[in-house]
Amino acid sequence: MNSTRKTPLRVAIIGIGHRGYKTHFLSCHENSRLFTVIAVCDIQEAARTKFSDKHPNIPAYSLLPDLLSKHKPDFAIVCLPHKYHLECCKTLAAAGVAILKEKPVADSFEEFEELCNLPVKIGITFQKRFEPRYRSIESLLPQIGQVASFRATLAASIYDLDATWRAEHDVGTTEDLGCHMLDIVVSLFGRPSSLTAHNAKGIRTDQTYGGDDISNISMNFGEGPSLRIGHVHLSRVAHIDEESLLITGTNGSLVLRGKNVIMTDTTGAETFSFKDTSTKSFTVRSMLQQFSSWIQDKPEAAEFPTSIHRMEDHVRIMDALRLSYSSPGTTEVLRLSKPKLEADLGGEHHVWPLLSKQTEDAVVKQMHSSLSIYNRSDIYEVFEDRWRKMHNLQHALVCSSGTIAIFHMFEALDLRPGDEILCPVYTFFATATPILQFGAIPVFCDSLEDGNLDPAEIIKRSTPRTKAIIVTHMWGLPCQMQEIVDNAKKVNGGIKVLEDCSHAHNAMIDGKLVGTWGDMAAWSLQAKKNLTGGQAGVFATNSTDYYSRAILHGHFNKRAKQEVPQDHPLRKFWLTGLGLNMRAHPLAIAIANQQLDMFPSHEKYRQAYADYIVSRLSAIPFLKMPVVRSSRTDRHAWYALVMQFDADKAPGEVTREEFVKKLKDRGLKEVDIPKSTGLLNELPLFTHSHEAIPRYGSKPWHKHQPNENFPRALTFFDRAIKLPMWATANDRPIVEHYVAEFLSVAEELLEHSLAETQKAVPVAYEIEQPIFLAKL
Repeated sequence: MNSTRKTPLRVAIIGIGHRGYKTHFLSCHENSRLFTVIAVCDIQEAARTKFSDKHPNIPAYSLLPDLLSKHKPDFAIVCLPHKYHLECCKTLAAAGVAILKEKPVADSFEEFEELCNLPVKIGITFQKRFEPRYRSIESLLPQIGQVASFRATLAASIYDLDATWRAEHDVGTTEDLGCHMLDIVVSLFGRPSSLTAHNAKGIRTDQTYGGDDISNISMNFGEGPSLRIGHVHLSRVAHIDEESLLITGTNGSLVLRGKNVIMTDTTGAETFSFKDTSTKSFTVRSMLQQFSSWIQDKPEAAEFPTSIHRMEDHVRIMDALRLSYSSPGTTEVLRLSKPKLEADLGGEHHVWPLLSKQTEDAVVKQMHSSLSIYNRSDIYEVFEDRWRKMHNLQHALVCSSGTIAIFHMFEALDLRPGDEILCPVYTFFATATPILQFGAIPVFCDSLEDGNLDPAEIIKRSTPRTKAIIVTHMWGLPCQMQEIVDNAKKVNGGIKVLEDCSHAHNAMIDGKLVGTWGDMAAWSLQAKKNLTGGQAGVFATNSTDYYSRAILHGHFNKRAKQEVPQDHPLRKFWLTGLGLNMRAHPLAIAIANQQLDMFPSHEKYRQAYADYIVSRLSAIPFLKMPVVRSSRTDRHAWYALVMQFDADKAPGEVTREEFVKKLKDRGLKEVDIPKSTGLLNELPLFTHSHEAIPRYGSKPWHKHQPNENFPRALTFFDRAIKLPMWATANDRPIVEHYVAEFLSVAEELLEHSLAETQKAVPVAYEIEQPIFLAKL
């Protein structure tokens, strides 16, 4: 659809009962600059007659095909009884009409899949998502740390239950009121691992109607030490209306009481309050405007928050509730079980990045908008604003690569020859190579057992010339940032902390996102990264000085003039900058912006598959799985799953290389021993920097640091086995196949070793299926 159109969108209302008329028709009718209702449809003659009496110039049809034969709406709003939704949506989709439909999302998962496969954009009218009070809760949620629990209540008094559509269609409080609150729960906390639900019916004994009146739902998220819990209470027969939400986090709480939102710290002291004074018409208008921007593919429009493709978790929960009501007890909501389809082993086992029709559309749209952006506008502005808000940082700057983003950080520090920067010895080389361009010295630091930089190394390896430390959150596992920041403050009156987050998009430590701990941060958007633009990067900071220096490093003229403050000491160089062009290509940022829409879905599957793989393969005694320190406050990004092979516990004298070869012989071609990412201290660029970059002298600038200085990093490198992390529902068969083959190879090795030695006592244990002989 043309994003530059000036005329109002043409709208059809399908179903003109209470909701269709009072909520949707009037909202469109009252915003005639944006929307024109061209026709309505309702099978009830009385409803059509009543409508035509009020609006004689708008045709009213009894049958949808008749409406579509005479009109071409840009989108239709579906407000029919549930049982007619699917057929109505199919008819509209066949005519190429986008759809905004009332609840429910679907009456079954099969119906949901059919809706997802329709060739038009479909949104669901969960209006609470668009209310300022709930939007404020969503934006404030990261500030209270890792969520530990929540309690939600939505209660109302609906009279004459036997005289409304609810009685005719046996709709209860779960489908009516509850789906709105459950949508909020899913949007804030994701899909629970399990739930228990109980409901009560027929509370008003003087009336005849169907459906439940009251429901209590208990939810579990995760398990064991990482368990989070939630409770939802729903009622349509309450004597007092109530809408409330209490969220308890590690750093404080969020409370919704009616229209009021309050945030408190761990002492109970109020740190923020907000009163939502918006009206229902404002909320509906906001929803309609966002939907219209989405279906028009406007540059500023992200995917509609309640698009059908974002509703899988909601549908799963509604299915689980129905099961729990019919058979009281606990119903699993997310379970990785035996695949219905065999894994396709003939093609690629891991496809990334995932480029879709939406990706292609985003690229084509950007091609017709701008292929070179000189200031902070267009897709640069859209993406940078999203990135700033995502991380709660003041400044974000897109650039041509993650390496350049790191280069910007070192440029901002105004490094001089001989300055020292503490660096992890175990990382990709681009974390440290930009240091050499300044004649500065990378001082390598050993790792912890998990492969990330050891905070104690900051004190151990600092000298009076140390200016900063840069850390890499390796493979997506966040570093121990609180200890790193604390130790950095103890050196030379406080050295700067830089974060290389190229592996760790949206990772979290101690309830705080990586990239927000230090003075500056850099991310890669390279093709294989969890969030990709093909080839691009992002620099971010809260410092206007550092931001200005980064702009001047890679930009000139318009953007530098636009953003570098008048009183900045380098302002006079705005026309030329530093003479370099390190701008991102707009097409790369258009791809990244579209991929950011899909990121929550990809991240959800990465987390689910990682949990599954770790839980199953942890039973293999000679493999050590990666884990976060506290699953309540930390989040691994799972750029890759890097496990450790322990030769001391391996059966016989099997080596890491032999174990990996056996897996590859089984067809597991994605199993890898990572070599290009390793210890930097012996690479020629660091041992012979003076030869590669002779402008700082023909003799070595710094002392060589031998491998014996880094025993833990060397051990991690020598033991590492890497798997990619899958990110879609369709990947489940291949994930389960890989797990089954890992277990099968381990079983064979253990059984063979037992047969050879005849010394060990077999211990039976279960790793789902089959039964293994576990320990020697």
